[in-house]
Amino acid sequence: MSSDQIAIVVDDRTYEVNKNKLIEKSDYFRALYNSGMRESTEDSVQLQGLSVTGLELVLEFINTSKVQVVNETLEDLIETASFLQVTSILKLLTSEIRLDNCVELYSLSEVYGTHDLRTACLKYMSCYYHPMLRRPEFSSLLSAVRDQVKEMRMKGTATLVAIGDFTCLSLDGPDQDEPWSMLRYGEVEQRWKPLANNLPPDMVNVRGYGSAVLDNYLFIVGGYRTTSQENSAVHCYNPCRNEWNQVAPLNQKRSNFKLLAVQGKLFAVGGQCLGTVECYSPEQDWWTCVSSMPDPLAEFS
Repeated sequence: MSSDQIAIVVDDRTYEVNKNKLIEKSDYFRALYNSGMRESTEDSVQLQGLSVTGLELVLEFINTSKVQVVNETLEDLIETASFLQVTSILKLLTSEIRLDNCVELYSLSEVYGTHDLRTACLKYMSCYYHPMLRRPEFSSLLSAVRDQVKEMRMKGTATLVAIGDFTCLSLDGPDQDEPWSMLRYGEVEQRWKPLANNLPPDMVNVRGYGSAVLDNYLFIVGGYRTTSQENSAVHCYNPCRNEWNQVAPLNQKRSNFKLLAVQGKLFAVGGQCLGTVECYSPEQDWWTCVSSMPDPLAEFS
């Protein structure tokens, strides 16, 4: 074995690794080879209690600066990276958070004390709060954690937003000749400012829709176009991402109705020639019909 190669032994397996790369990527090995202890002069290192899978993933990263992040081996990867103090892997994992691995990454960050990963998972869950509500594993988290995620979701300054076709030249924006579809009101400046965002095509020129804010999401529901009939589409604006997404549609097309947020749900009440009421649950992403009003009711408050 050459002098710049080190043998790492786990169980009955031996891996030859470049010593300089180990020192560069791993705080554990950097401290070992700078310690002056007898082990620092030997050409092999015996590691106890680590999985072969985790070590192979970490060594792959040390050699190539790349690592496979798959749900089945997350714990092996985080356990080994934490033990060997390969902080660049833990940092990389903060950019690999997804809906299908967020809860597990959070749980592992608690076990292995990876603070930055824990914080990133909490921020991700708050940003994608409604999709997370639909994940069965999210409900397995402690209620205190779920409450913290919701509190993070609601942080920030409340802002007045207007939706329409705005072409006023007095607006502050780089392309004042172009119409804006969303404006926000700046209280300090006491003027309306463009909010850079493109409405989905099927929301353009829609009138008579219902709007409400639930869990810091803006919902635009139903309505009609002057050139066509009513629609049942439901769009949701997420200010954390500055993006629109479409969620489950109404059971009935309706316009000129009232949309209300009540105790974590949305209620679409009445509409043109309608007395029916529908309830939207973000946990289920579904509308259900509830008890109707005695008479149709439209354009009311």
